[in-house]
Amino acid sequence: MSKTILSIVNVSYDETDRSGTVTALIDDFNLVYQQTYQDPAEYGPGVAEAQFTLAEDGVMPEDSTELELFFEDLDLEWTAVDTSDWYD
Repeated sequence: MSKTILSIVNVSYDETDRSGTVTALIDDFNLVYQQTYQDPAEYGPGVAEAQFTLAEDGVMPEDSTELELFFEDLDLEWTAVDTSDWYD
């Protein structure tokens, strides 16, 4: 299932092997409250990163909205980013 990207934080891309890493704010990524008998689990946005590889004829869009949709369509495996030291 594809994750909804709220905003892209960073994209790094290596043209030699056509691979890269995208860091983004993902909707409903972090567990905020555990499920109880009365209420379902609640999730909130979180920063995550994923690896990607472009096909030989693949081109990344330059527009930010199109770039978000491009990465959503790739259905990437997102992993949480530790942001505890971002504002130190």
